[in-house]
Amino acid sequence: MNQHDAQTSLDDIHRLQARTRQQIVRQSFALPRVLVSALGLFVMLAALDLPSPWFYLGAALGVVVYAGVGIVYEHRASVRRKATGREALFHGVLLACVMVGFGIGRIASFALFDLPPHGLLSQAVAGAVVAALVYVAATPVNRLVMRSIVRQDGGVA
Repeated sequence: MNQHDAQTSLDDIHRLQARTRQQIVRQSFALPRVLVSALGLFVMLAALDLPSPWFYLGAALGVVVYAGVGIVYEHRASVRRKATGREALFHGVLLACVMVGFGIGRIASFALFDLPPHGLLSQAVAGAVVAALVYVAATPVNRLVMRSIVRQDGGVA
């Protein structure tokens, strides 16, 4: 192998690594995955104002949808990598921001509208709508942050 062949091989490796990192980011926040996850968050949070047996059923259904879509997408992923501490921290901060959006939506619905506690549109439903919208609207920023994390943690695959 001469020096030119070695350099060509290294260039191919770097190009394929960049392509793999792009695929990891693309599949982490693919639009169908984001929308189904937002639906799971909505169902879980909207169930908070329901009476006792329905609350547990709604919350469990929301958690199953939210977690299930992540499991299914990771199982079907063409590129896999080991999750890092930064990635776990990022997802924790993302969920904290969603919960802040839920709280703001719930407080705003309480302040702006006189909603019945167990009606079709309750404070929890209004807050869940805001939380789901925050989750979907933050997708471009989430992709940028995830791209940065994957680029910095490039050795972990």
